[in-house]
Amino acid sequence: MASRLGEELVRLRQVKSRALSLREVERQTGISNEYLSQLERGVATRPAPDVLQKLAKFYGAPYESLLIAAGYLKDKVSERPPRVFPRDVEAIAKSAQFSGEEWDEVRSFMTFLASKRKPGQK
Repeated sequence: MASRLGEELVRLRQVKSRALSLREVERQTGISNEYLSQLERGVATRPAPDVLQKLAKFYGAPYESLLIAAGYLKDKVSERPPRVFPRDVEAIAKSAQFSGEEWDEVRSFMTFLASKRKPGQK
């Protein structure tokens, strides 16, 4: 059974714009594909923090989120919605199949949210 970390690693690896094999991840990170497979399947559940750091850097994901998924840190605000990364937006947009009018509503809402942002807030 996959763990929270395993599910997150699979998601990061299989983002449609990326769709990498475990061997490709091994080649680029130096982490064996066998160990990566064990992590994704939940067989190995507590990788060393330096392994998580390599994977976070490679996938462009926050290191802290992988530490949380592996159980090293507690999530500070578990009620907050998951953060969407720019590379995920493309996959979401393709699957949404919004009409032109719906895209206008999305843009309007994003503009509204940005206008409520305090100076210096990201």
